[in-house]
Amino acid sequence: MTRLFTIGDSISQGFMSGAAANTEQSYSTLLAQKLGLFPGDYSFPNVWEHGGLPINIEDLLRALNKRYGSNIQGFEWLTVLNTANSVLDVVENYYERGGGRETVKAPGGISSYHNVSVRGFDVADAWNMTAALSLQNIRKENRSSSGGDSFLGMSNASLYRTAQKVLNPGLASQFDNFSQLNWLEYHVTQLGGVENLCLWLGANNALGTILKLEIQQTPGDGSPAEMGHNERIASKWNLWHPNDFEVEYKMLLDRVDATMRQNADPNWKVFIGTVPQVSIAPFLKGMGPTTNINGDLYFKYYTYFPFSEDFAYKNDQHLTINQVLHIDHCVEAYNTFIKSEVNRLNLTYGQDKHYYIVDMAQALHDMAWKRNNGMPTYPFPDFFEFVYPRIDTKYYHVSSNGTIKQGGIFSLDGVHPSAIGQGLIAHEFINQMQAAGVAIQPFTNTEWADIFASDTLYSRPITLMGELYEHEKLADLILQTSKIFKD
Repeated sequence: MTRLFTIGDSISQGFMSGAAANTEQSYSTLLAQKLGLFPGDYSFPNVWEHGGLPINIEDLLRALNKRYGSNIQGFEWLTVLNTANSVLDVVENYYERGGGRETVKAPGGISSYHNVSVRGFDVADAWNMTAALSLQNIRKENRSSSGGDSFLGMSNASLYRTAQKVLNPGLASQFDNFSQLNWLEYHVTQLGGVENLCLWLGANNALGTILKLEIQQTPGDGSPAEMGHNERIASKWNLWHPNDFEVEYKMLLDRVDATMRQNADPNWKVFIGTVPQVSIAPFLKGMGPTTNINGDLYFKYYTYFPFSEDFAYKNDQHLTINQVLHIDHCVEAYNTFIKSEVNRLNLTYGQDKHYYIVDMAQALHDMAWKRNNGMPTYPFPDFFEFVYPRIDTKYYHVSSNGTIKQGGIFSLDGVHPSAIGQGLIAHEFINQMQAAGVAIQPFTNTEWADIFASDTLYSRPITLMGELYEHEKLADLILQTSKIFKD
């Protein structure tokens, strides 16, 4: 019996600071540890050399910090891009042509994982995306590229390289066409069953709106569900109309339910995360006058976090308040449907409840600093009350002397949680798992201290951060590396 299995996207994978790198710090890994599944009883892709795919912004900034210190001065600016390029080249070469390329098996002879989450996956990718399709797209990108290093270039087809390594780490032909849902069925029917499933998908059905600062909405007629992954990508949608989301999410839950019903043990449980409001991510910076709408603070305009209002207006790089409200309204509709579907499924089992909502949308909303006008309402664990430096959801910032000025919950890409943020997500899942009767205990203060210590942004602050805020060229470099995790 598999005690814990995880299906999700980048957050569940442990994507952090722009890269699939720190999967050992993912909330699902923390849950496995609390369930006593180590060593050996919970596997996840944890070998991401050179900071992982597509590029680890923390590694990049630490390389700059090591060479230039807290301040980049004068003629040093002429060498910054070359220094950055040297970091990018190592990663690009390793994953395109070196030991991390698509034809190299995962070490240790591993053939499958208990965490099959993949960054960039939307709801339908749970059954549409396979290792074979990933390999096909990698080879297509290989043919269309020059095959050598490009200046400030990153690994091509990085999403598909990540997916292939997760969905078929041993490169076994019998698993070429396995999707996330196929792996769930395999563990249920061939490996003794799945006791607890963490299922958290849907954020990527809206996230592209804030990465591109534009809305390209699906038609709302259910047709996207009939398309394959590549056809959907070609359509360049970044916001699912609630009607289209409902069709696909119902397909997801019905397929999951049909699989979980095959468990030999009747006491299985599914813990479903709701879709976060992507607009609260610190990747976006609010500008201009504010408006209070139903207790939430909204800005007139939103742009990328490092840039000035002048840049945003001059280059038309912003979202309006009406656009952000529309995105939030769609996500709210997603979550209303998810909750109704969970109720529907539970009713089919009578008094035997199997599905549980982990309301991460509400938790992250309550943590949000700006959305709550600087007064977050989230009940942080007791350990957080006197921890210093204090943490919040603002974009990470450190003074030149190493004092953390703000941030701590989000990593350097401004979208994905830090190790501390992953701990808070695990805390929310633990609360619901306890309520469902799972034998799991909350984090002790000692365990929270370990989580804080594992967060290198917190335990080893990057003193170069001031340069990111003061120089748009450096900010633009970081911005570009942040944006590609959805490409």
